[in-house]
Amino acid sequence: MSTPIPIEPESAFSGPYLPAHTPKLITPDLDPPGADQLGLTRQEISQFRELGFIIKRGLIPPHLFRDVMDLWWQQPPVVSAKMKPDDPATWMAPGRHWPKDNRWGLADNWMGQGPWPAAADPRPGADIGERVGRLAHKLSISSSDAGGGNDAWRWHGAGHDPALVDVTSGHRKMLHMVELLLGGPVKLPHRHRGIYSIFPADENAGPSELATHMDANVTELLAVTYLEDVGPQAGGFTVYPASAHALYHTSEQALNWVPTKRSKAVYGDIMANVQPVEFIGKAGDVMFCHGWTMHSRGIHDSDRIRIAAIHDFNRVKQRGHVLWTAAGKHGGPRVHCDMDGIFNFPTDTDDDPADGMREVTAKWILDVNEFSHFRQPPRDDIFAEWNIGQYPVEGNVVAEPSWWEKYNLPMLPTGDVPRGGGGTPAVPLSDIAGYEGDGRWQVVSRANDWMAD
Repeated sequence: MSTPIPIEPESAFSGPYLPAHTPKLITPDLDPPGADQLGLTRQEISQFRELGFIIKRGLIPPHLFRDVMDLWWQQPPVVSAKMKPDDPATWMAPGRHWPKDNRWGLADNWMGQGPWPAAADPRPGADIGERVGRLAHKLSISSSDAGGGNDAWRWHGAGHDPALVDVTSGHRKMLHMVELLLGGPVKLPHRHRGIYSIFPADENAGPSELATHMDANVTELLAVTYLEDVGPQAGGFTVYPASAHALYHTSEQALNWVPTKRSKAVYGDIMANVQPVEFIGKAGDVMFCHGWTMHSRGIHDSDRIRIAAIHDFNRVKQRGHVLWTAAGKHGGPRVHCDMDGIFNFPTDTDDDPADGMREVTAKWILDVNEFSHFRQPPRDDIFAEWNIGQYPVEGNVVAEPSWWEKYNLPMLPTGDVPRGGGGTPAVPLSDIAGYEGDGRWQVVSRANDWMAD
């Protein structure tokens, strides 16, 4: 199978389509039998196979979130907006208090030394103003990518906090359900995407809107855990039932998302004809769905903050290359790594293609940030290789090293970086790849070295 065109690691798959249907509220009374129990009933198996999602109520005891929620109220976006736990009036539209350029929770380790760059900082590895990827705190104000009318704070740095991982992605009940649905061996989670908070809008904001997309990554199973109760039209996670089934069959590959001309048409058809469903729940409730499910944060017209952790799960298998991206210099374009670990820089610009002192980053918020080594086409059954209750859980969870450990990259907070900070900075291209001439750089893969140990 040929190597597909390199993808932008930060991209999602979407289109210029407006939702045609108002989301249906999925409340506990609509769950199939067994939603409040560990395991899978016949009805839950049927729903997951047909619609691609299930909800487990009270899967994680909510008292386990007290520590991280205490920490949540101490974070810079909350403090700068003067929000108070006992005063809902202070929760509204905090974005007007947030800085345009935040440097919260970052170590002095960009390109091996020095602070992560701000927009106007000179940079030896990139042009001034080049993006740095995700920060420990990603802030979206008003009608930006969070959706119309609602400010959003994505606390990505919390996603690799060991204590939070232990009570969410790595909780024994979570791993039980992952193995029961996905099958083993399950890759032990090292992080999740962090805590995503959607805030009430003020009266001058426009109408709250969906921001539908599909994550164009290698996640097999996606999960969302509520850390606080989420009522109707309070930003609840919203999915399009069976959307993964339809999109899966348009991809060139079964495990790596490689869209075709059909993919956009199918996406548009789903937006026009499928009614999305909005996950209503309590703290500790978890929704599981196929990783290629179309989704959005929900319509948010309430006076509450929607607070959720977003998780990615994969099975242990042979990995391909990390989804790297390299900055251009002297006006040259940004270049992405392909599935074979190759960067191809143009040779007809002022950007020297042999220059290895250029910033290389990865979408570090993901625990699953490597292409699959296997490139087989989609099967007739999207769940052909899944468990979905066929055999019992055996605790088949393997501590595969994280992708950043494989490449000796930093992630956890160091020095005076506070808990909930950190993240993988840029490294020089020459640290991860060798130049082969004619604009071509080959990454040295370390994806599967651990299997030989």
